[in-house]
Amino acid sequence: MTIEVNLGIDKPGLISSKTDTRQLKMDSSSRLIHPSLENIPKNVRFLAVGVLLNVIFIVGLEIFSHESVLGSSFEASTIYAIFYSFYLPISHALQALFVFGWPLVYFTSLASVMPIGISAMFVGTFATDFLDSREVPFSSVIVLVLTSLW
Repeated sequence: MTIEVNLGIDKPGLISSKTDTRQLKMDSSSRLIHPSLENIPKNVRFLAVGVLLNVIFIVGLEIFSHESVLGSSFEASTIYAIFYSFYLPISHALQALFVFGWPLVYFTSLASVMPIGISAMFVGTFATDFLDSREVPFSSVIVLVLTSLW
């Protein structure tokens, strides 16, 4: 596969109205973590990674909430926000590696999902605070459902 990039320069370091089109070669093989994953339909990979990420979310939030980790130092909503800050890039990376393929520029791709991730974090933080103040059992599962719908 070939990608053409219009650099808009005719001399290094100078921008001009002339167009210098250079071609960047990109490996045509899979950008997934392993090429054999291409044999599995994308919707199956998406579902499997989604289940894995849900398990990571529930278990990870419970670990962060344990009193020996952060539970004795912070409110539940703060623990949720701290955990989600770690969870967001991990979930994005797993989706890229197993479902969609590693992006050419990872941080740009990550930044493009940050607005929805941060807004989901706010929803989750407020929901966690609300549910925790009312001592609702399985609040992490309820928050997971809320943020998934978001």
